[in-house]
Amino acid sequence: MVGVENMDYKLLIEKAKEYINEGFANMGGKIEGPTMLDWYMLASAVKAIRFSNAIIRLCEEDFTKESLPILRSLIEHSINMRWIMAKDTERRLKQYLHDLEEKRLGKSWTNVDLLTRMSNIGFKNRDYYDFVVKYTYSYAHVNASTLDWGEVMDEEILKSKMSSQSIYSIIAQMLGHVLLALNTRYQGKFDYHREIWRHIKKNDKNIRKEFEAIVSRSKA
Repeated sequence: MVGVENMDYKLLIEKAKEYINEGFANMGGKIEGPTMLDWYMLASAVKAIRFSNAIIRLCEEDFTKESLPILRSLIEHSINMRWIMAKDTERRLKQYLHDLEEKRLGKSWTNVDLLTRMSNIGFKNRDYYDFVVKYTYSYAHVNASTLDWGEVMDEEILKSKMSSQSIYSIIAQMLGHVLLALNTRYQGKFDYHREIWRHIKKNDKNIRKEFEAIVSRSKA
């Protein structure tokens, strides 16, 4: 996920949030004749920052596991922004809004389409989805079919799989996706995404190895 040893992920998150704010400032703090797409992009950027802040606050208070459902929302939120802006934007936005209205969040379409949408924007295999997205989903919908009950009862197993630093690394990556989506819509105003992408990889074939390395470093 992140190819830099001992990366200060929280600093990278703060940079990403600053870049989002600077991008909107570069636009003069307003959008002339905003369309539905503009409203969606603005609301989504604000939501991504608020999700990120909430996750960090929970991790700082040692509620790391409790932050995972919100992390799941941030991932889905960021991927949808990228997917909508990748191509066929107007059609995809209408589909996204229709899905929200007709099926609501949490229904099966969010699970099925998220994997497809990740593939559409460049995730070439299922590793990220299987190792990260499904893991966060398990904590959002705890039941016998989604979570090994041994993990519920064994605190050490939970700690070995997730740490605040590994969560921060995911937040940084997702905010990188948010910046790239914004720059796709507002060309040249959010070029700062390049700075974030210097430190994170859009696709990582060794995500499990990288994730475990982050957890190991956080325990040292």
